[in-house]
Amino acid sequence: MSRPLDGQVVLVSGASRGLGRATAVELAAAGAHVVATGRSTRGHATQDAVDDLTLEGTLDAVRRAGGSGEWHRCDHTRPAEVEALLHDVLDRHGRVDVLVNNAWGGHDHHDEVEGEEVWDEPMEQFRDMLLAGAYSDYVTTMLTLRLAMGPAGRGRVLTTTWHTPEPPAWVPYEASKAAKNRLVYALGYHLQTRGIPVIAVAPGWMRTELMLTHHTEEELAGRTETPHLAARVLARLAADPDAMRLTGQVVDVGELAEAYGVDDLDGTRPHGNAGRFEPSRPVPPPA
Repeated sequence: MSRPLDGQVVLVSGASRGLGRATAVELAAAGAHVVATGRSTRGHATQDAVDDLTLEGTLDAVRRAGGSGEWHRCDHTRPAEVEALLHDVLDRHGRVDVLVNNAWGGHDHHDEVEGEEVWDEPMEQFRDMLLAGAYSDYVTTMLTLRLAMGPAGRGRVLTTTWHTPEPPAWVPYEASKAAKNRLVYALGYHLQTRGIPVIAVAPGWMRTELMLTHHTEEELAGRTETPHLAARVLARLAADPDAMRLTGQVVDVGELAEAYGVDDLDGTRPHGNAGRFEPSRPVPPPA
């Protein structure tokens, strides 16, 4: 099996479950030493519905895939915690080659409610989603650039996001994801002369563990993808020597899967992203 990331150190935030866990596994399988971070550890989960999914479990999955890694509890909205994490990683490994911004705690205290007027949405939703999304990405990226990639003169920053041409649904969610996307655009512009690509990837609807607490496999079949499709795309993007061509952009996972020849776990490859899932009851959008 090809291991194009041999010798590289990759930091994946929000790696206790879902796309973050799948990304840690796929990057490790490609040869990277994965630093998995997040807030859910055994006995201290952030989501009661999936309290068995933790960073320790992610490291177990990485090792089952034949990879190497470690886990660190870190709240990426707290600069002091992120800085301490990076100093620890640099002290032991001397480098961070790839950063994957995947942390997202925007649903920790909020659920989408149908039937309310748009102006009735709790004001704190937008604040919390900005903090858990764009601000978390900003803090982690800036500190990684300052302490690791900038001095080294190399690296790449990958971000997971949400992007669709369809009419906007949940206002705080859509606006907070737009902030993440504009951050990628701005950083891509400022870092283009440094040779450090900054790229966002946007999956379709994913059959994450949290999604499966609301719906059965049968309900989701054919209309969603597993997190491993996007994770495999991220692994290819992390190793792509021509990644600068995409810097500052938000690229659909389906488009990249086609370009890289990447399939989902079941061997399928969607033509474009899986469409917006329209369930009979509301569920959170993908992280």
